[in-house]
Amino acid sequence: MIFVDTNVIIDVLQGDPRWKSWSIEQLSHARADDHVVIDPIVVAELSRDYPALADLHHAIAPLELTLRDLDDTAAFVAGHRFLQARAERGGEGPKRPLADFFIGAHALTLGTPLLTRDSRIYRRYFPDLTLITPETHP
Repeated sequence: MIFVDTNVIIDVLQGDPRWKSWSIEQLSHARADDHVVIDPIVVAELSRDYPALADLHHAIAPLELTLRDLDDTAAFVAGHRFLQARAERGGEGPKRPLADFFIGAHALTLGTPLLTRDSRIYRRYFPDLTLITPETHP
């Protein structure tokens, strides 16, 4: 199983000129090795571009993604990793966990690598999470 970050899906759906090829290639490798998963946080981030959930489902259907529910263990880990980040900023910034913390925690608690091209938060606050990035898989 490989967890897919929102930015990879957006690359494919919007045809990002710089990242589309890399994202398609990595999704293909992931599907060949195992199944690829997303969660409701990814759905929420993707929803901005679709007027109805059915439209979003139709758009991502060719990607063969499996939706996994976020559980309380992942949510708890997300909250604690976010608290660490907030403490490092002296208590400044958002007061509630950001989407990347939920995504990172969910991948971590599932014990699956995370396919992403924005590794900054994951490397810093989820050093125990295996990442598939342009730096690790050019």
